[in-house]
Amino acid sequence: MSTLIKAGTATSGAVVEADATGQIELQTGSTPTTAVTINTSQNVGIGTSSPSARLQVSGEAIFGGAGTYQTVFVNNNSTTGGGAFAVQQNGSTRGYYGISGAWLGDTSSDLGIAAVSSNIRFYTNNSSSERMRILSGGNVLIGKTADNTTTAGVRFSSTGFGAFTASDDLQIWCNRLSTDGTLILFQQDNTTEGFISVSGTTVSYNGGHLARLSQLPNNQKDDALLKGTVMSNLDDMCVWIKDDEVLPNEQLNKMKVSDVEGDTNVAGVFVSWDFDEQCQSDDMNVAMTGDMIIRIAEGVVVQKGDLLMSAGDGTAKPQGDDIVRSKTIAKVTSNHVTCTYEDGSYCVPCVLMAC
Repeated sequence: MSTLIKAGTATSGAVVEADATGQIELQTGSTPTTAVTINTSQNVGIGTSSPSARLQVSGEAIFGGAGTYQTVFVNNNSTTGGGAFAVQQNGSTRGYYGISGAWLGDTSSDLGIAAVSSNIRFYTNNSSSERMRILSGGNVLIGKTADNTTTAGVRFSSTGFGAFTASDDLQIWCNRLSTDGTLILFQQDNTTEGFISVSGTTVSYNGGHLARLSQLPNNQKDDALLKGTVMSNLDDMCVWIKDDEVLPNEQLNKMKVSDVEGDTNVAGVFVSWDFDEQCQSDDMNVAMTGDMIIRIAEGVVVQKGDLLMSAGDGTAKPQGDDIVRSKTIAKVTSNHVTCTYEDGSYCVPCVLMAC
């Protein structure tokens, strides 16, 4: 080994030496100790005299663990997937981290991360158990590998959709500690529309109504159907077909616009259309019990507190007495007109009565 550069005193300093093979060592201390090595393969070692990668750093663990830890930067290594670095303890590989490849796992059975087919996957138990993956499109899967809503596990889409699927277990647990108050808040366009709250041993569903799905007799969508229109029950049952098979339906019947004055078959009032993508069907969302608006014909006057029945044309009108009957649809809760339609009919707030 020949000395190329020597600086300092007899008791301290820095030495750069090169041997006959061309390996260069940077040494420090009164008794020269190699700190940096550049070998003939142009590998650089810090804390090691025999670097096996482009850059290899070796030293004691700074977090209190026993043994010597090394960080090894490799290039195009077929074992580690290319463009990666590895962590080793006492010469045993603890895991590979790949920029374009995979981390093969932690031999201590802790945590693993892999980049596979544009996905990022998280493992435990020595890479034998995948726990979570982030797909190339941004969706996050927990406890599952299939990007769907039918396999058990959790799916969060990059657009804000969350799906929780379980075979035989509780899916969502809401536990508010210490105080009463809101458990779940519902908003539309950043405006609060309703919420579920708890008070003592009572859970309240605020700002809503019970509803059910239904269909028109011909299974077609009628865009002329106005919100608040009074609907009437039919004997025919709703039909949903998926993959050429008729789905079970024990209780949801079809409906029509109520055409009988004082109709005792009132079913509720129309809210909106709902398109079922799986069955490719246009379904009606019909409110049955709770807060809603109801349609009143032009020229018909209603007052707060009035009981309403079907007028026989899709609208409601005062019942004429204050006795709740089979024909009773709702009770008016405010004289405020929420909307007026082109035909002159208008809607007022009401409480639907178990239609």
